[in-house]
Amino acid sequence: MTFTKNDFKLEWFSGRGAGGQHRNKHQNCCRITHIESGLMASGQSSRSRVENQRFAFKALAQKLIAYYGVGQPENERVHTDAVVRTYHFERNDASDGVVHSDVQSVMNGDIDAFIENALMGGRPLRQSGRVAQ
Repeated sequence: MTFTKNDFKLEWFSGRGAGGQHRNKHQNCCRITHIESGLMASGQSSRSRVENQRFAFKALAQKLIAYYGVGQPENERVHTDAVVRTYHFERNDASDGVVHSDVQSVMNGDIDAFIENALMGGRPLRQSGRVAQ
């Protein structure tokens, strides 16, 4: 995967916090955005403009590798839009926007409520007397 200069948007801004007048008065901090994916990284740990830009590009490169899955087989790529389902065995519920109050039935494959929730656009549904928050 190759990128050109036009694939990124660079912004410079003033730092905050310790560092004195040089840090607060000059725009040495760098924010880099990859336009296509919307991923963003910033560098503001140094007083040097070059070091901050280098740090931001390294951080953004790591994010881009994870986002596009460079060097990984298709089935092992990280999907950032994946829904996280949480299982609470102590409270006997499972949730991902909808709360299902019988975690064992969810573990056995009863996920119709979760599928219905995803098809409806992820709005919380009432399931088994509880409301998702």
